[in-house]
Amino acid sequence: MRTPLTAVNLLLAGLSDPDLTEETRQNSLRTLRRQVQRMDWLVNSLLKLAKLDVGMVQFRRERVALSELIARAAEPLSILMEVKGQQLSVQASGSADCDLAWTVEALGNILKNCTEHMREGTITVTAEENAVAACIRIRDEGGGIDPEDLPHLFERYYKGRNASQESVGIGLALSRSIVAAQNGTLTAANVNGGAEFTLKLYKGTV
Repeated sequence: MRTPLTAVNLLLAGLSDPDLTEETRQNSLRTLRRQVQRMDWLVNSLLKLAKLDVGMVQFRRERVALSELIARAAEPLSILMEVKGQQLSVQASGSADCDLAWTVEALGNILKNCTEHMREGTITVTAEENAVAACIRIRDEGGGIDPEDLPHLFERYYKGRNASQESVGIGLALSRSIVAAQNGTLTAANVNGGAEFTLKLYKGTV
């Protein structure tokens, strides 16, 4: 929290300058809004992790179409992807038994990670259901994951070598916790020069 709080304090001090131009004021307000949104996301994510840690979350299992799950997870990222010149390619069939809201949160964090670690290109999502599990694969066209980062990628507060300055190492850790709590697994690998995440929600105990 210290980094965005420091930025907010500096921005507020600057906004009190009576000689500030209107353009500079508007730029400062936009930056201030981003920092506040970042703190809001951080606090909410930490609260969710805390609830998962102490078993306070009761997951509501329902039958959800995989296409709907992906669409809901990707919706908040549509503007960011458009600005960065990215496309989302989805091929999905079948359904999963899961908590819709929490699983959207887990999948959204993965998609957000892919979006942040690539420039132009396509994020490809394929999903299918079989007799054992519902499986979702998310592949990006970024630079892949550093081999030294792979074993630690889902550890809480771990920041990879290519992580942005704003990264705090919570999103992927939260995703794995959500998936694991629903009898699932979440793994990552490098495939064809990019990163690939595989999320599986099993129908039986694993």
